[in-house]
Amino acid sequence: MPDCRKDKIKCPKCGKEIEIDVWDNIDLPYDKEQKERVLRNSLFKINCDSCKIIFPIAYRCQYNDLEQKYLIWFAPRADETEQKAIAAYNQKLKMDKPLQLAQGGYRYRVVFNDNELREKVLIFDEGLDDRYIETMKVSYLSLLEKEFAEDEAKILGIYFDKRAAGGYRWVIVFDRKTPVAVDIDMNMYEDMKVKLKDIVEERMSEGLIQISAQWAWEVLQTKAAQAEKRNE
Repeated sequence: MPDCRKDKIKCPKCGKEIEIDVWDNIDLPYDKEQKERVLRNSLFKINCDSCKIIFPIAYRCQYNDLEQKYLIWFAPRADETEQKAIAAYNQKLKMDKPLQLAQGGYRYRVVFNDNELREKVLIFDEGLDDRYIETMKVSYLSLLEKEFAEDEAKILGIYFDKRAAGGYRWVIVFDRKTPVAVDIDMNMYEDMKVKLKDIVEERMSEGLIQISAQWAWEVLQTKAAQAEKRNE
């Protein structure tokens, strides 16, 4: 069952002390309400009743889906302490035989903001593989940067999303522009699953891993290098 504890923080605007719920663990399928809050991007945001602002809060949380067998370690601070905790958990996975049996076949991921957490949950709910979604995202990035170059807006993030009417889209977040949605061609996803499978599997490690843009870029660079070598 999910673990929730009380804590107190001060509103960054008016200074009012606010009592908050801190979710150290969210276990599915037991707590569907908190899952919906993750998907709405509201779990890690607080509304101050005094001055009415909404502001983010940051704390570690483990999101564990027991049915679909994946665990996401949400680490918003991404500091040295957090890296040590992740390393300790990975070591425990190697040494703890009962834990290995209980979590056999699990996917382990690390994310560093609530948008990434929401994205991972959505991807896995759709029965998709986040590794190929991430390589697609990197492939799209150069095209999107050219498309929006005239707007002089910097792209802060690209996130996988599901359209209400069906199908999928990228939601592109900018620094000085409202988010923009672009349709995704899922034929590209199927193509990458075939062409990148061997490289993707080779780059996986046991335990918690960050499947990020950097990780995907290295996969694509390896594929490009292999193609170049074959053409020599």
